[in-house]
Amino acid sequence: MRLDAYEKYLLFFICFFGILLRYINHSYDNLWYDEIISFWVANPDFSFQETLNQNRLIEVNSVTYNLILKYFFLVFGYSAENGRLISVICGSCSILTVGYLCRMLEKNRIYLFAIFLTSFNIYLISYSQEIRVYSMLFLFASLNLIFFLKIIDKNSIILSLGFAFSSIILSALHPFSLIIFLSYALYLGLIFLNHKKIYKYLSLIIFLIFIFAIFVYLNNFLLTTDTQEEYFWMSNPDLGFFSNYYFSNFFGSRLLGLIFLTVLIFLIFNHYKKKINLSHIDLFLIIIFLSYFLPIVFGYMFKPILTSRYIIFVLIPITLLISILINHLHIKKKIFLLSLLILLTIGNHFTEQTFKQFFENRMVSKPEYSKALKYINNSNDKLYFLKVTKMKNEQATINAINNYINYIIVQNNLDVKFVPLEDNNNPKIIWHICLQDISEKKCSINIKKPFNILAIKNFNSIELKLIKLL
Repeated sequence: MRLDAYEKYLLFFICFFGILLRYINHSYDNLWYDEIISFWVANPDFSFQETLNQNRLIEVNSVTYNLILKYFFLVFGYSAENGRLISVICGSCSILTVGYLCRMLEKNRIYLFAIFLTSFNIYLISYSQEIRVYSMLFLFASLNLIFFLKIIDKNSIILSLGFAFSSIILSALHPFSLIIFLSYALYLGLIFLNHKKIYKYLSLIIFLIFIFAIFVYLNNFLLTTDTQEEYFWMSNPDLGFFSNYYFSNFFGSRLLGLIFLTVLIFLIFNHYKKKINLSHIDLFLIIIFLSYFLPIVFGYMFKPILTSRYIIFVLIPITLLISILINHLHIKKKIFLLSLLILLTIGNHFTEQTFKQFFENRMVSKPEYSKALKYINNSNDKLYFLKVTKMKNEQATINAINNYINYIIVQNNLDVKFVPLEDNNNPKIIWHICLQDISEKKCSINIKKPFNILAIKNFNSIELKLIKLL
């Protein structure tokens, strides 16, 4: 299907702004703690074994993303900006892969709407600007779906190899990706029951992926089900969750989330009421259902594990379902819903920093390390210490944070120095840096030595206390 001039211009326009929104100010904020973990573990100065060891000490996910990031740093340089750039690239490529998925299933212009929803999705934009796995996870989930659905339509060795390769990467990136493969297995089971058709190679690859995942994630499972809860921060969903299923996170506000969820439910009921023959719809619904059901059940049986970013890939079937099912509505309903969702999505950006930054000062959303360190540098006392509690490994956490602080110190030519509190040659006056994204908001100082607080200064998610040891 060839694109006419109008379609080409519209495609370019939507993709351009989607990529621009991911790239512009992608390094405006400092890193938050989870990003600091990846920045530390992926340090190219570490040997391969040291990277594995650091990941084991401080990370709760597999080492795959951090290894990819490590070699990206080796090629392009070790900087926070480059770390976020790989997420910008993955997020930008995802616009095209989701659009291609939609065009592959519905050979008409509705794929432009899927590209629009992906380009302007505030949640995807946000995670395309973080040094974390989620943007890459979303990209490989969409690629994997492309290969899977192509093989369902027409099998070939090349497609099977593509599916196998993308499956290995996807399954190694995050344990929640296994939900997608379980969905494949159930979908293939439905095909067999309804059409007596067996996809041998697909089934074999999926089976081998589960065997592979046992070796990769067995330790993560044991860690999650461990009885120690000191650094375990998640909780099971409250009643409010069951009224929006993270749609308020995914689409920018509670109102928009409710509208998108209502539209999706309406479209699904309308689809089954009319009995439209679209077999891939069943696969998308299975992925959505299992993405919520399995983590919730696991959470109540063992420990809470569900958070919105872990199932970021669920936005792929949600976007495709909304786009494809709207396309099968009566023309008036179709135009109404397309217009409504486009206007609401664009309008929501005027309440977010993505658009607000063009007509007022951009607000900081993450810890202000640079400002806090510059404040210490401009004071008479330039030494600091970190007090970290209730983390997986407290010393590894301090090392990771200091690695990022030292990076900022070098970048800004600051004269600030870390001093361990256990040092017998400790100065009498020293700054305590409290990181409120991993600590309690009141930032109590739990040290054995008596002290007086001389000054307090607050920055976004960081509190400084100048203390005098007695």
